Amino acid sequence: MKIEELVRRDAEKVTPENLEEYRRAWAKVIGRMPKNSEIWPFIDDDEIKELYKTRSVRTESGVAPFAVMMKPHYCPGNCVYCPLEEGMPKSYLSDEPAAQRAKKLKFDPYLQVEMRIKQMEETGHITDKIDLIVIGGTFSAYPDDYKLEFFKGMFDGVNGFVSDTLEEAQKYNETGKRRIVGISVETRPDWVTEQEIILWRKMGVTKVQLGVQAFDEEILKKINRGHSLDEVAEATRMCRNAGVKICYHFMPNLPGSTPEKDIEMAKIMFNDPRFEPDYLKVYPAMVIPTTELHKMWERGEYQSYADEDLKRVLKEVKRLTPRWCRIDRLVRDISKQWVSSGTLRTNLRQILQAELKKEGKKCLCIRCREVRAGVYDAEVKLLIDERETLGGQELFLSFESEDNLFSMLRLRLPEKDEKMLFKELEGAAIVREVHTYGQVKGITAMDSGSEPGMTDLQGDSLKGEESQHRGLGKRLLVKAEEIAKDRGYKKMAVISAIGTREYYKKLGYELEGEYVVKML
Repeated sequence: MKIEELVRRDAEKVTPENLEEYRRAWAKVIGRMPKNSEIWPFIDDDEIKELYKTRSVRTESGVAPFAVMMKPHYCPGNCVYCPLEEGMPKSYLSDEPAAQRAKKLKFDPYLQVEMRIKQMEETGHITDKIDLIVIGGTFSAYPDDYKLEFFKGMFDGVNGFVSDTLEEAQKYNETGKRRIVGISVETRPDWVTEQEIILWRKMGVTKVQLGVQAFDEEILKKINRGHSLDEVAEATRMCRNAGVKICYHFMPNLPGSTPEKDIEMAKIMFNDPRFEPDYLKVYPAMVIPTTELHKMWERGEYQSYADEDLKRVLKEVKRLTPRWCRIDRLVRDISKQWVSSGTLRTNLRQILQAELKKEGKKCLCIRCREVRAGVYDAEVKLLIDERETLGGQELFLSFESEDNLFSMLRLRLPEKDEKMLFKELEGAAIVREVHTYGQVKGITAMDSGSEPGMTDLQGDSLKGEESQHRGLGKRLLVKAEEIAKDRGYKKMAVISAIGTREYYKKLGYELEGEYVVKML
């Protein structure tokens, strides 16, 4: 018998308590232990389905994220630590999961998206709201024609059919069954230009990952990074004023640094108004064969930190991370066959969390506070954090309860004399992000416009409710509009992803150029 027939036959008798017994019984019949993805589609009980879902944490931030890799191409950088494997984009290795998938599919964006959606759905994940992470060397260095073609392929893959143009694919995605609610690209700060940002917005990009690596000019020279901190600051200012979310890549343990220096650089990153990223990926330097860093290590000119020193640095980075920043990654998942020197622990995040807890300390980053799957009895409060940044004020509005973050909004108030790249942003306050956390829900509720509302902005109750589609994001948007109007802004502009435009249209926003806009 096939596993499908066995599961269907026994489905009504299976309970959370006895499902492992049935799993072993099925294994005897088919001669192997069945995969979760083979069992899940034929179970009706929601509680059992949740138990069989593979890595439910993947969609517990409210969206279904996955990476799509571009083909190998010239990278303008010549950094000492960066590997270059034949047949792969620079800095990526072929046995990393997204890289394996991309290489197998000849870097075809449509096929990568199609396969990843299929994998996620087979393991029990809802894929209505998709967050695409475009990876592969320096995005800005690829030819514009290829970038546009690649994005069309991704949109077509999500839509499930091939459109004639990128614009046609985007238009369909606004109301499609699956929608793209975010797209990020990764590039170098010195390759961020006005024309590049204009192209990003045409393609639907909402977030950029900037390879900064260090906040010290001497270290940047020593690693042959090829840009200065002034270029990091200018790239950050331009992206913020276009509403784009910003993720920095930060590398402790680079040549010329020390644990103390790394901690000081983290303080500069979070406290200097020129920087202050919305998101962060921390990638401690690793020594990989064929790199210049490997030669330095062989000559005795470079030495990796001991694990205890590295943990001390990373714990301090986590402790210093402000409540408006999310640590997306902590240590890159590179298999040990590539690493000549450097940490081999890929579960460092969990180790650090346990040690911080033991020491009575906390990481207050968004990821450590965002609610996960579940139902909550909570009184949520509106919190507003305001700070000065280069070119304008940043406000972080959030609904929180103790250490749980339910919903947040990033509001940009550009200085009045700032030159804006897009005419639709002139005189506007800019919403750069609205995000409600919790296990991802389907788009039907988002489209209906009938979210249960709150009675008040202070002390709202979430008793017995899950967090998505409860009106929290809408309430934050109303508050942001009030603040913008009080500060003298004539209109509000939102850097809406293609797939969230319908949501904003139901709240009185209209599409102008690449943004949704509402007069205040």
